[in-house]
Order: sequence, then C-alpha cells, then structure tokens
Amino acid sequence: MFTAAAGFLIVIIAWYGNRTNEKDRETYDKLRDGGDDFLRAITLHIRQDLKLIVFLLGGILLALGIVADRLN
Repeated sequence: MFTAAAGFLIVIIAWYGNRTNEKDRETYDKLRDGGDDFLRAITLHIRQDLKLIVFLLGGILLALGIVADRLN
C-alpha cells in the first residue's frame, strides 16, 4: 500500500514537473535570441540538476515505501 502511494506520488510529481518544464521552455528559448548564452546555459544546467535530484528523491521515496510495506 505504501509502495503504491509512493509510486502514485512519483508519477504526479513527474507529470507536474514535465508540464511546468514545457511551459518554461519558451522563456529559456527567448534567452537564446537575446544573446545571453551564459544565463541560458546555467539555467538549463540548473534545471537538469533539479530534475536529477527529484528522480533520486523519488527513488528514495519508493524504497521507503517498500520497506514500510514489509514492516507491516
């Protein structure tokens, strides 16, 4: 039960993150036209790092759900 709840939360968070990422992508593409390549590059790297952190935390959440199910 905890594992299913953790999986559901991961799916919802991934969906919401992808939705906001696509919405903000237009803003990042406008930075390319403005000529500020450093700002565009650093924001893209920050966004990729945050995505990695979210996936790692999702994996930890799923693992904790599995442990909680085995304890009950």
